[in-house]
Formats: sequence, structure tokens, C-alpha cells
Amino acid sequence: MIGFSPSGASFMGEETAASNMWQARKRHRVRHRKSRLGCFPCKSRRVKCDESRPVCGSCSSRGEPCSFPEPPTTSNRTQRKPQRSQHRCAGSPHTNDPQPFLEPLGIYASWSASIPTPVNGHSLNMGDLLSMQFFHLYTAQMMSYHPKRSMVWRRVIPDLAASHPYLMHLLLALGGVHMITEKNTQRVEGRDAIDLLAVMDHHQQGLKGFREEVVRISNVNAEAVFAGSLLLVAFVYASLQVPQLNPCATPLDQQSLEPICKLNLSWLHLVRGVPTVIRDQWPVLKAGRMRPMVLHFHGGDYWDDGPFVSSFSNLSQCSPRFALFAQGACQAIMDVKAFCDVLQPPDSNGLGSTPGISPVSSDWATYAPSGAIDVLDTVYSRVLAVLKCSVNEQGSQDDSNILANLEEATVLSWPSLVSDAFITLLDVDDPMDLGRGLSLVILAHYYVINTLIGRWFLASFKEEVIKIQTVVSRLHNAQLSQLMMWPVKIASA
Repeated sequence: MIGFSPSGASFMGEETAASNMWQARKRHRVRHRKSRLGCFPCKSRRVKCDESRPVCGSCSSRGEPCSFPEPPTTSNRTQRKPQRSQHRCAGSPHTNDPQPFLEPLGIYASWSASIPTPVNGHSLNMGDLLSMQFFHLYTAQMMSYHPKRSMVWRRVIPDLAASHPYLMHLLLALGGVHMITEKNTQRVEGRDAIDLLAVMDHHQQGLKGFREEVVRISNVNAEAVFAGSLLLVAFVYASLQVPQLNPCATPLDQQSLEPICKLNLSWLHLVRGVPTVIRDQWPVLKAGRMRPMVLHFHGGDYWDDGPFVSSFSNLSQCSPRFALFAQGACQAIMDVKAFCDVLQPPDSNGLGSTPGISPVSSDWATYAPSGAIDVLDTVYSRVLAVLKCSVNEQGSQDDSNILANLEEATVLSWPSLVSDAFITLLDVDDPMDLGRGLSLVILAHYYVINTLIGRWFLASFKEEVIKIQTVVSRLHNAQLSQLMMWPVKIASA
């Protein structure tokens, strides 16, 4: 027999009473018309708006500004409901539903009139975005071996570029030319092509803005100008790898064709000009975000402080180029000095000059090559000191420690250390001048330093050494050709 216990009857009674109370409360709820046309302040406070225009009652009582969204047109409202109903009934994704949920937010409608229309109807330049992405992912990561200097490239310079349009142009130009060089060497595959004309347009616009800022350099824009100079120097180094920008840039295996070419030395003038631009702003730069780029805690004096008793025995674990340099650098300097001493400078009247040397001023002919050799000797001594002292935590030498210390020793500063007379001698347009031939040999020995660094933007200097050999060989001077053998050996290692 089925029956109910007293407790069960009580429970059912309570449940029925609760249900009746909920229904009674529901029946007495105040009904109101739902609307999406209330003002923005009421929507943000989640209160009912009486939609009185131009100022609703709630905003009027609170003394707040009142603004309403634009009311939708009747045609849009009448078309929207049937389409949504049809979409739900059909249950198929292949309908002509315009997807009204993808329409702009109501709050956007009141702002859209004040937003400027993009030029030519395009709001995004995909080439610029690709260059920017490449700069952040690759270029900035590969500019320095020093952690703090690397941070400047990855964060500080992009941050400065965000507020200085000319810096942004220079940044995009550097990222673009880096991508082009990687595509040329096939080290990066499957990436969209970058237009060289677009890269050069960014470079030209950035250079124009940079020149305008240099004229009025002060404490206010010193950091940005310095960042611009770094971007420009990196670009001019990297441009030597682009055949369209450096027509003599031929692959090493094609040197047998002996192309008649003119050496590209314009980069030397730009690199030498950078220190003069910021010379008066060192105190500002030392106290700012660019500080790691101007301070080298182990600069030239540290590496010139020898003698170092260490040997080069551990270089067998490093790049072969380092070992070759350590074995032959001192002898190479002595050989170049010996040839320079043999050349007798011409006198002021052009009498008694060595055959094959242009009649130029005595000071120019005497001190330009010899002074450049002295600077070369100093920089080579720093490199040798680095090769002896670069020991890692395990007590051995490796490429990463050597490269970081070469950067710390500022061995790439040699363009600003050589004299104007030496640079002028390089610009002499006389292919049979032995004085210029000697200067080119000295320049090739400087280029060896750049080949040791191994940075992507310096990759062309191996090829530049071979090009100098081609030019020097046309002088048909056995001694100069002999002096070129060691730089070519290092560049080809």
C-alpha cells in the first residue's frame, strides 16, 4: 500500500506555498519597455533612461553631460529581425545573412565623423608592417652582443621611433634592408618580398628628417639624433650587400671575371661624421637611456694595458678566422710598414719623387699612410689582447666571449681614428698611383677587423677585401700584391 508520511506532506505543502508566492511576486513586477536608445551615462551606470532629449531626467538631476547614440534607420531595423529568424530556422551556415553582430558598436557611431580618412583608402601598409616585424624579431636581436646594448636596440630605439617619424623611417629602412640581405643569401625562406624602392624611400625620408634635427641638436633631441645616427650607420654598412646599391658587389666565385669597378668608399665619410654630430652631447647621452651605447667599461686603455702573458693556444676551439689573425697579424703590420718606408715622399717641387706616385704635398704623402699604419697597429693590438683574454666560465675561449669583448674594445671605431689625409688619398682617382695602392692595402687590413666581428650588417667586408685585391692587382706591383695575400686569406677563411 502506497501512502505519504507526515513529513512528506509537510514538505509538499511548503513547496506549493513557495511556488504561489513566487508567482504572486512575478505578477506584481513592474513591466517596462526595453530600449537600446538610452543615453551613454545611464548605460554606464546601468539605470533606466527616460530618453528625454537633449538631456534625460537622470543626467539633468545629476548635472552630468548627456549624449545619445545615433538611432538606427527604420529600414535596418525592419530587415534585421526576419533575417535572424530565418537564420535560426534554416540552421544552415550557407545563408545570405549579413551578420548584424559584426556591425560597429553604437558608441563608435558618434566618433566616426571625427576620424580622418586614410590616404588612398588604405589604413595598413603590409610592407611596413613586415619590416617592423622583421626588425623586432631579427634585426634588433642581432645588433649587439652586449645585453644592455641589445636592450637599447630592442626597446629604447623603437620607443624613440614611436615619437619621432624620421626615426621610424630609418628603423623601417634598416629592417627592410636586413630582410633583403637575408633573402639574397637564402637564409630566410618563405617570407614575402620587400620592395627595395620602398626601403630606399624610408631611408631618404628618414635621412631628410635626421638632417633637419641635426641642425637644431640640443639636450632635448640628443637621444633621438644619436639613435638616428646608429640606424644610419647600420644601414650604410648593410647597403654594401645589396647589388643595386653597391654595383660592384659580385659573389666571390665570380672574381675571376675581373669586373672593372669603382670601390664604394662613401660609407667611410658617413661613419666618420657621426662622432662630430653628437660630440657636444656626451653628458646628456651618458645620463639618458642611450647610456649603454656611449659607455664602454673596458675601452681602449684597458686593452692597451698589456703585456698579456696568455697565449693563443685555446683558439683551436674558436672560429678559424681568429686563429689565422692571431698567427699573422704582427707580421702583416711589419710588412706594410716596411713597404711604406721604401716609398720616398715627393718633394714640394715634384722632383725626386718615386715613379708611379702622384706629385702631391710632402705632408700628405708622408704622414697619411704611415699615420694610418700606426692606428692600424694600435687596433690590431687590441684585437690580439681580446683573443688572449676572452675566457669563459669553463676556462676556455669561445666565439661569443671573443665577439663581446671585441665590441667592448671598440675595434670598429677605426674609421674615426684615421686622418682626413688618408681618406683623401683613398679618393684619388688614379688607378696607377702606388701611394693610393698602398692606402688600399692598408684599408684592406682595416677591413679584416670588420670580418672578425661577424655581424649581419658587416657581412660585405669579406667581399670588399677581394675587390681591393682586384684593384691593386691592376697596378702590377709584386710587393703590393704580396701584401694583399694575408687580408684575402683571412677574408676567405
